Amino acid sequence: MNILHSAYPNYVAFSLFGLDIRWYGIILALAILIGFILILKIAKEKQVDTNHFYNLFFLFVFFGLVGGRLGHVIAEWSYYCTNLLQIPRIWEGGLAIHGVIIGSIITLFLYSRYKKISFWLISDIIIVILPLMQAIGRWGNYFNQEIFGTPSNSAWSIPIAQINRPAGFESYEFFHPLFLYESGLMLLVFLIMVLLFRSKKLKTGQLTLVYFILFSVVRFCLEFLRIEAPVVWWLNLGQWVSLLFFVMPLIILLRKSGQIRKGKVPVQ
Repeated sequence: MNILHSAYPNYVAFSLFGLDIRWYGIILALAILIGFILILKIAKEKQVDTNHFYNLFFLFVFFGLVGGRLGHVIAEWSYYCTNLLQIPRIWEGGLAIHGVIIGSIITLFLYSRYKKISFWLISDIIIVILPLMQAIGRWGNYFNQEIFGTPSNSAWSIPIAQINRPAGFESYEFFHPLFLYESGLMLLVFLIMVLLFRSKKLKTGQLTLVYFILFSVVRFCLEFLRIEAPVVWWLNLGQWVSLLFFVMPLIILLRKSGQIRKGKVPVQ
């Protein structure tokens, strides 16, 4: 039985001129602001032109959100195909982190090509702080009552309002707080990123690849607790995407590590 939490959160923080300001948006903005400040600090430490990050800030916010929303809509197309007007209502929640990352990667790749700067150098700076941003941002899902798992009687389970319960689970009230699990695990990934960054033992680009490997492991494991039907071979769509995000960086990391040992090509 739950003993730590039994209240339903209010997704509205306050109203301004008749407009509801949601906790989801506030927390997301807070995560972005904190992340941006810390990224600028690291860029200055590495003597990288901070103007690149000011430019990328607005590009990431726009294309990252677009990618995240598209990823969410694709994953929930059975709902959105009959509710097309709900697609742009991003302020109500519904972002796929894999979509956010893909949108941001494409943006950084095109920007780095245009500005003739190292993609890996910029991504390594951002990637140190990204897990912290994810850990903070996940709490927006708590107020929106989303990113929860299977029914649970654990002391740390959270109550989900009946309107937000998946079909077939209307009689259950308490569920695994997947957002909380991911938030805690991403804090751990953040600490690992900071330690690796401070150690200065990794070559340019390797830190980014290590992040994707760790992040993919976190998401793959947590997906086992989600209420989502398997797609192929007992794995759901999120797990297959996580496997892709794991295998590709691992292959690139091994190839780059081999190049470094052989002294063939510098990692840029």
